Amino acid sequence: MTSSNNSMEKILLAQFIAHLIADFFAQPECFSREKQSQLFRSWHIYIHTLIVFVTSLAMTLACGFVMYALAIAIIHFGIDVLKCTTEHWLKKKKGIVEDQYHTNHYLFFTDQILHLIVIYGAVAIYWCREGNIPGYLEYFTVPALLTMAGFFLCMKPANVFIRVCLCSLNLPQTEDDKNNLERAGRWIGTIERLMTMALVLLQQYTAIGFIIAAKSVLRYKDSEAGKTEYVLIGTLLSFCVVLFIGVGIKSGAFEWFLRLISY
Repeated sequence: MTSSNNSMEKILLAQFIAHLIADFFAQPECFSREKQSQLFRSWHIYIHTLIVFVTSLAMTLACGFVMYALAIAIIHFGIDVLKCTTEHWLKKKKGIVEDQYHTNHYLFFTDQILHLIVIYGAVAIYWCREGNIPGYLEYFTVPALLTMAGFFLCMKPANVFIRVCLCSLNLPQTEDDKNNLERAGRWIGTIERLMTMALVLLQQYTAIGFIIAAKSVLRYKDSEAGKTEYVLIGTLLSFCVVLFIGVGIKSGAFEWFLRLISY
């Protein structure tokens, strides 16, 4: 791998981390709810776009990248408007309460894929025209940045991914049960994924079995099958996500993919 390709990979990873921070960690659910219900009338969508610009520029702090960060933010704004408009229309069609946040899993994944395509295009054009890399990225290796991105993914992004997948299954739950389970599940899921991620990177696969065994102490009455299904599917999804990320990093598959798209 040439050093130039390696540098482009670092910028791609830095921009991917910037996307995770802006679109997940720096975007509370109230932002998503207001964007969906108010669209252009909501100031949340403009604040979110500003956050996208700032994080994108901060993670590739180079004078030549300012216009590219601005382009990423503007296109991000357009994609979000399209997604929120479609979700707003679907909510009306399904008769969902206006203030209730609701997302379609197809729209969620399409939205994320489009954002990543835009980021890749911006970085590729920037690298071809400018070829400059921020000095601080010289202190990081590609595996180190991949590991950092992996731990970020195992937190709130994984929570959102699992919640969207579970919502698409329409599992039977009361509203109170759903709120309580989601609140507890986010914390439990984040902790178990971080633990599993660390164990995968340390190649301590046997220890992962103890985490699964610990989860098995959860028991619900037969009359509460909805809860059982929710916890079981959520747990399986949680482990699938972290194993995919951990094995992808440890095996070098993600690094190989980055090298492929950097040529």
